[in-house]
Order: sequence, then C-alpha cells, then structure tokens
Amino acid sequence: MTALVAGATVACAVVALAGRAPSARMPGMVVVPLARPTLADVVARALGLLERARPARRHARRDAQLPDALDRLASSLRGGRSVGPALVELAAGLPDPLGTELRAAAASLAHGAPVTAALAAWAASPGTSADVRLVAAALTLGADAGGEVARAVDRIAATLRERRELRAEVQSLATQARASAGVLALAPLAFTGLVATIEPEAVTFLVTSPVGWACLVAGLGLEAVGALWMARITGRAA
Repeated sequence: MTALVAGATVACAVVALAGRAPSARMPGMVVVPLARPTLADVVARALGLLERARPARRHARRDAQLPDALDRLASSLRGGRSVGPALVELAAGLPDPLGTELRAAAASLAHGAPVTAALAAWAASPGTSADVRLVAAALTLGADAGGEVARAVDRIAATLRERRELRAEVQSLATQARASAGVLALAPLAFTGLVATIEPEAVTFLVTSPVGWACLVAGLGLEAVGALWMARITGRAA
C-alpha cells in the first residue's frame, strides 16, 4: 500500500510539473521547452487522420483543388517559366492533399527525372482520377511539344470546373430521386398502418386467413421488387 501511495504521489508531481509554465524549473534540472500545439494544429491533424482513414474524401478534396492550382500554374507559365520549374514552384505553396502529390513529383524533378516521367508517375499513383490523368496528359504534351501551354492549362481548368458543376447537379438530382423513391417505398406501409387504425378487421383478415396471407406475401414481394428497382435506377443516376 505504501508503494502504491508513493507511486501515485510521484505521478501527480510529474503531471503538476508538466503543466507548469516553461520558466519554472526545479534546481538541477534541465528544462526542454515544448511547443504547445494550438487549436488549429489539433484540428488540422485530426482532419488529416480522418482523410487518411477515408481515401475517397481525400481524393475528392484533391480533385477540388485542381482548378485553382491550374490557374496559378498558368500564371507562372505566362511569366516565362517552363512546365518543370512551374510545377516545382506550384507544389511548394499548395496545401494537402494535392500539395503532397505534387511535391512528390517536384522531388522527382529535383533528382533529375524528366518532366514527362514525373507526370506519368503522378498519373499512375494510387487513388488517381480522370481529372488528374487529364491534367498530367495535357502538361506532358505541353512539356514535349511546347506552344501556348498556359492557354491549354486555362482551358483544362475551365473544363474541370464545368465537370464539377455537372457532377454537383447530377448528385442533387439523384438525391431528389432517392428521396422520392423512399417516399414511394414507405407509402404502402404507411397506408397499411392507417387502415389498421380505421379498419382493424382488414388487418385481421390479412394475418388470419390463407387468402390474406397470399395477399400480404404478394404485396410485400412487389414492394421489395419495386424498392430494388428504384434503388437501381437512382444508383445509376448517381
């Protein structure tokens, strides 16, 4: 018991010392100042963990960053830089998750890899999307053939924005369709409950007679087929 009390006392003392101000120090001890994370740091780390746990959300955020990143890249290209240095400059100032992927491509360029090889590696990386492949193909073509690369990058950014708007509209319409399908699927059940409160004899007929059982099984079967059919239609629309 004495050992337990002594151990608890030592633990409390350590916690108390850890929570003291950095300027307070015990005689003979070397205090190493520790940086206390701010609330923004904690939130950013938590969001990063969640994104790593859900790759689809991370990839969606990456694709959403592409149009604005292409605008910055086009400005750099108009300033006289080629595709490789413009990518390196762009990657240095981009937030995650797109920044992480482009910084990997920039590291390859820094080690002497050709621009086309770095772009090909980015397009072939896990979790890539059609938007990323389109951007990589356009930049590869610009690095090989030259020409007005900035104008091509502007057009790609506009195309990606149009795609995002179209996807958002499709998603909105699909959500409305799923809501309508849910209402249609629940309407017969709600009507049955309403009838049960008004005419209990009808429900008694359904659950006590062979004809009622047949009607009930047929109704539930048609209800299940209709629900699956509507789910398939709305799933294709999404």
